[in-house]
Amino acid sequence: METASRASLQTSTTTDRRTLRTGRTAHYVGRALVYLLLSIAAIIFFLPFYWVLVASFKTAAELRALPPTWWPETFTLANYGEVWSATFARYFLNSFIYSGGTTIVVLFTSSLIGYVLVKDPSRLGNLLFWFILAASMVPFVTYLLPLFNTLLRIQRWTGMPMINTYWGMILPWVVFPFGVFLMRQAMFGIPSDLLDAARMDGATEFDIYWRIVVPLVRTSIAALAIIVFIFKYDDLLWPLVVAQRTEMYPITVGLVEYVGQFFVEYHLFTTAAVLAIIPIFVIYLILQRYIIEGIATQGLKG
Repeated sequence: METASRASLQTSTTTDRRTLRTGRTAHYVGRALVYLLLSIAAIIFFLPFYWVLVASFKTAAELRALPPTWWPETFTLANYGEVWSATFARYFLNSFIYSGGTTIVVLFTSSLIGYVLVKDPSRLGNLLFWFILAASMVPFVTYLLPLFNTLLRIQRWTGMPMINTYWGMILPWVVFPFGVFLMRQAMFGIPSDLLDAARMDGATEFDIYWRIVVPLVRTSIAALAIIVFIFKYDDLLWPLVVAQRTEMYPITVGLVEYVGQFFVEYHLFTTAAVLAIIPIFVIYLILQRYIIEGIATQGLKG
């Protein structure tokens, strides 16, 4: 009996070890496959950026040569000297004013609307929220022309110039659906008792919003600021419609200057693209943690 029990125990132990070994092998194989897929995806996404960066250091003749070279045979910085000018610097300035101004407006309106929707709920407020959210599902190009006509009417009725102005580019984003959604979700994490205590102490609603609510949702506000700034910095269609003079072009529209009807100056275009990418890349690299924290912690509450 003892011999049979020992044999059975050894068999069971051997089986458990094999099962454990098989499970570990499957775990490592699965992890290796995941890393392999991620590496392939990273290469696919990184390759265009690498090509643009390398192409900016090539001469025009080498850039058009076939087969293409993956590293400059003649390394040159002349393209950067040719691209950088007062006009190109103005493109940068316009982009930062447009994206920065839009970000400030969106942060204020989105956080204020989110605060009112959550802390002063009503049927009308909920209806407006779903209306705003539904508007984000409509492609922008479908109402581009009506929006431009509305801008012209505002200019005609008020006498305030809207075309070729920063305000004309910023105005359509006064209510930003994604920003309203994100800030509304963040407001659910604020205790209502804290706000009631502030009201009992005589604080006005705006004081409560500005001095209590805004500091409590600063992570979500930081995440929203980065997202909006990047989106508007990369925006092309609306600035292309509103900005009709060269001195008002943002960097995205300024890149089109190197694309002619019959010929593209690829060496200058790629160099300008690298210069345009650098600021947004640095900003995202430094502040990317706010995007993760803002969306993963406060942005999905509710």
